[in-house]
Amino acid sequence: MIYVDSRAWRYRVMQGLGTEYKARYKKPDNGGWHCVARLPWRATAEEAEKDLAEYAARHGMKEEREHE
Repeated sequence: MIYVDSRAWRYRVMQGLGTEYKARYKKPDNGGWHCVARLPWRATAEEAEKDLAEYAARHGMKEEREHE
């Protein structure tokens, strides 16, 4: 799931270099994804998705269909 905030920043869960997952964000005019520092690394994508869904709800983000 991808979430978008009021600044048009996009948020999604991505795998790290190992086997852990974390929420990341991308600014509209920036080419790279960056880790959301306030959210922890998780062992599964499902755990990281739950963290991101809660974070998105607290910040009033909207869901966007994944198209990548």
